[in-house]
Amino acid sequence: MAKRLVIGLALAFSVMLPAHAHLTGAFADFLAIVYDETTIDGLKKELARTKEQITELEPEVDANKSMFEENQQLAVEQLQLYTDSGLDVWLSMMENDSDAADLLGSQWQVERGIDAYLDSLNELYLHYQQLKSKQQSLKGHEKLLAAIEKNLLAREQYLKENAELPLDQIANYLDIDWVSEVEYELIDDLKADQERIHAELGNWLAVSEDGTLEESWVNENSQLQYFFRKDHIYAEYELEYAHVILLGQVLQKSDGKSAELVFEAGFYNGFYLPEELLEELQGFKLDYAAFRKLTGIEKPYFTQTDGVLQIHRK
Repeated sequence: MAKRLVIGLALAFSVMLPAHAHLTGAFADFLAIVYDETTIDGLKKELARTKEQITELEPEVDANKSMFEENQQLAVEQLQLYTDSGLDVWLSMMENDSDAADLLGSQWQVERGIDAYLDSLNELYLHYQQLKSKQQSLKGHEKLLAAIEKNLLAREQYLKENAELPLDQIANYLDIDWVSEVEYELIDDLKADQERIHAELGNWLAVSEDGTLEESWVNENSQLQYFFRKDHIYAEYELEYAHVILLGQVLQKSDGKSAELVFEAGFYNGFYLPEELLEELQGFKLDYAAFRKLTGIEKPYFTQTDGVLQIHRK
């Protein structure tokens, strides 16, 4: 097995990953350039920018939340007023023998007023939700950057501690550590996620408002931390002396009956995992049968976005 991590370690000192890893997207600069002294500095700058954006956005989110809640209360009061006064006007006109045209005209005015209030409230709500979504996306970005930083710092520390050792010996130590401390525990925890998601997926979708699969639900009771982003799904796995980041995508299986999180690249304490080690790590599966129970979904497929897997209808 030592030869497998010799390959990984050799790649750790190269500039770019092999093409088969498909390592593209928002974090390629940090994960693809695997041995570059400027990487940590660049990562810290990106973290600082993200924190600054979150800080700048918070007052606007809070202000829009307050505005929506205030207008929501006003709308409730106004709708109640329309309901009460509208009924009074209707009864009064009926008592005065008003004709049908007057009654319908009065009803149309009330309905128009109600619609205007609801449209205004809906615009406020949509704007608030857009800001909130942006805020949540930035926070997810920040958390993933922090995970990547841990991984890169672990590599930096390992190289410092073993600076006097030859390459093949460092590779051998990495291999021993991976097998004895990480590999089997990670495989078991990935399997536990597979079993839990398969068993509970139907119940989750039954109470989900829109059928989307949320990152927070997948992370619940998992030993891994999943980050759903537009470019990849990232999975962080941390033990006392090990930090692993896996990158993958949810792809349809060849039988057309399910989709699976397929890992395309991985890093162990900052060192690139060879493909033959990566193949041992199986992500969770999503059985299409569970999604077909949702209204209007016969042939589901998924796209990745920040924080959720979005289910679509073919």
